[in-house]
Amino acid sequence: MNIKKWSLFAVIGMLVAALALFGCSSGGDKPASDSGSSDNAGSTESGYTLINDGKLTVAASLDFPPFENLNGSTPEGFEVELMQAIAEEMGLECEYLPSTKFDTIVPLIQSGGKADVGVSGLTITDERLEQIDFTEPVCDVNQSITVLKDSGITDVNQLEGKKVGAQTGTTGYEWAAENIKDVEMVGFDEMTAVYAALQSGQIDAIAVDLPVGNYYVKTAYTDCEVIKEIPTGEQYAIAVSKENPELTKALNEALKAVRDSGKYDEIASKWIQ
Repeated sequence: MNIKKWSLFAVIGMLVAALALFGCSSGGDKPASDSGSSDNAGSTESGYTLINDGKLTVAASLDFPPFENLNGSTPEGFEVELMQAIAEEMGLECEYLPSTKFDTIVPLIQSGGKADVGVSGLTITDERLEQIDFTEPVCDVNQSITVLKDSGITDVNQLEGKKVGAQTGTTGYEWAAENIKDVEMVGFDEMTAVYAALQSGQIDAIAVDLPVGNYYVKTAYTDCEVIKEIPTGEQYAIAVSKENPELTKALNEALKAVRDSGKYDEIASKWIQ
């Protein structure tokens, strides 16, 4: 009888031990799974991927004030501070790549591997939406025409058959090419080169987003003036790869939080006049 009891106790003990072992194994599956997901460089619990873990890597043309500009080697401007606020809301560090040619930003985001997002006054257009996704709009803008103050040009109609400069790949370039009769368009990689060309007489006018035109004539090119606002009704947004929809979703949520907190208005009042 004692032997049977001990045998019964032994069986029960083995069952208890087995159940305890099963319980530990079940609890241990989660860390094992987490450790496997960390092999995916830059993946997050929210389902989106990042080029560098913990960082939101941004591609921008850093000569597009008041949205992006270099102060020495430090990026500054409306979109720079906005991206920093959005990244902070997401628990990330915001890191800008060295200045990127404007017309290469969308292809760079589309191909992936170098930046998580692209900015620099990127207008939402049907053509760009075929290549990348956009967040909700971050800013509304119109186009404008800038000339030298002593040029005698006071209206867009006077630019017929003349040379108009713009940054290559911009909606300003497209608008002028489509709407100024017999215009000769001259494209440049950087906005500073466009203004230098105007001052040297290589071109007769500049087609550029209004906030940018206003900024340049007030701060750096005081011999120039904006003669016309073109009501194109454009909206800027953040470019994101179509392969990373969860990042677009997370950016939209962070953008809403930045707006709701009043931080967006604070940044806008500082940079956009």
